[in-house]
Amino acid sequence: MNYKSLIALSLLLFSKLLLAEIIIKVDRDPIVIDESFHLIFESERRVDAKPDFSSLTNAFSVLDTRHRSSTQISNGKINYLQTWIATLIPNKIGTINIPSIRFGKEVSKPFSINIIARSKSNQADIIDDVFVNVEVNTNTPYVQAQLIYTVRLYIAKQIIFANASLGEIKVIDSEPVIKKLGEDRNFETQRNGKNYRVIERQFVIFPQNSGPMTIQPLIFKGQTRGATDFFSFDQSNKSVSIVKRSKAVELNVKPIPHSFTGDTWLPAKQLSIEEQWSIDPSKLKQGEATTRTLTLKASGLASSHLPEIKSELPSTLKQYPDQPEFNESSNENGYIGFRRDKVAIIPIEEGVYTLPSISIPWWNTNLDKMEIAKLPGSYIQIESNTAALPINPAVEQQKTINEGEVTDLTDNKKTNLTPTTSNRIESIWKSMSLLSLVLWLLTLIFFWRSNHSHFVDDTKDEVNLSQRKYMKKIKDACKSNDPKLTQQALLDWARLNWPDKNINNLNLLKKYSNESFKLKLDELNICLYGSLISEWDGTSFLNLFESQSYDKKKLKNSKGKLEPLYRT
Repeated sequence: MNYKSLIALSLLLFSKLLLAEIIIKVDRDPIVIDESFHLIFESERRVDAKPDFSSLTNAFSVLDTRHRSSTQISNGKINYLQTWIATLIPNKIGTINIPSIRFGKEVSKPFSINIIARSKSNQADIIDDVFVNVEVNTNTPYVQAQLIYTVRLYIAKQIIFANASLGEIKVIDSEPVIKKLGEDRNFETQRNGKNYRVIERQFVIFPQNSGPMTIQPLIFKGQTRGATDFFSFDQSNKSVSIVKRSKAVELNVKPIPHSFTGDTWLPAKQLSIEEQWSIDPSKLKQGEATTRTLTLKASGLASSHLPEIKSELPSTLKQYPDQPEFNESSNENGYIGFRRDKVAIIPIEEGVYTLPSISIPWWNTNLDKMEIAKLPGSYIQIESNTAALPINPAVEQQKTINEGEVTDLTDNKKTNLTPTTSNRIESIWKSMSLLSLVLWLLTLIFFWRSNHSHFVDDTKDEVNLSQRKYMKKIKDACKSNDPKLTQQALLDWARLNWPDKNINNLNLLKKYSNESFKLKLDELNICLYGSLISEWDGTSFLNLFESQSYDKKKLKNSKGKLEPLYRT
């Protein structure tokens, strides 16, 4: 061996002496399954990093880790000790190899421990005083169908609930929808002559994929005081950490059967469809709004799985759908899902209309067969709505006056044109009578034209006053952002302008509107009978109404335009 090799060997030996030795041990051996124990690491030298215990989670549940250090001086010698303690509970029976744990540059040696099962002689041991039991209502659920998972925690010991916890439900190779079902139940029972307090908790699980599915063991962690009975008055202060596991649950999730022919897969214990009207459908009138509510109710199915209820209605029944409502309730049999579809309906024409039946296929999980939920078809009678403004009395007055004038003229002609008995006088008086008649007719025409012009002006003033009155109502309603008042003011205004068209709803008014204002009328309708628009903007509605509310060309050519009150 040369000089350089000797130096290298010396440095290697010296560096090993400088490295801290990590000693590993357990507080007892053997260890019973589900019992907690302490895995202890010690070093008489300082280490340069914290240990990484992540490799322990493969075979153990790590309850706690802690570190302490101490320094002692004995006979002038300084003794230093660092200790790390990991509190573990084994996951399986048999020999478990603990791999090397790295403490920075230092590494512990591999270590083996032996885990044994509980013997029959230890049935009265503390571990049997707390256990977890789980069960399911079926091991072969359908995909997306409800599965009830029941957990019962049996306690015969005083549990310090501040340090107790029940783990989450974990499923291997699947991501089901999991929801808690109701509130926890507490009751007492007896097993093998031993009294237990029981905490029961239920969950509903909706598998989203077919095939094998495993619900992993549910883990309860807690602390119990000593080994005395829960119902005993003698309570020890000794606290022992425990972990209890339930059994795993193996499931076989069935796919959608080939015999199911519906568009949407609906596995349920019961499914029904109901209909409600805000106004009796046999008493509907043209232009009056009503709300139809269709409710789909499914026992054992989440509300999010329920489809839209589609119903084809005639085009003369204007529809304004609301946003669907989803609700859920629960009872001892599981979840009940609800879906409500509301739609406001405005009939724009009178007549008898057919509402078609609604059929929804679903799968009865109790009977394991397809069934059909039906809402029978029906008929609704829409009555004519004659609510319109009366004919302007000025028009009737005009007709009466005109007729009276003609009658008077006829009578005067008969009176004044009677011939005299004398020929000479007849000739004179005939000329005078003709002259008088002409003068009288000219005077009559003069006064008639004067009165007629004045009467027409008064009538026009009356119409203009009504126009201004209704326009003010429209403006006031729009400025206050009141859709209901705006609707009423618009219809009053429309009936004044088209008295023969019986305009009693906004859809009829759209016939005489331009395209831009039709959109505004639709927005107003939706705001009145739906909830797709949360707030109505009356200002923008008024601006469009005043600036371009009606197409002048269409208004001019329309048979329903406002006729002149008097013809000259």
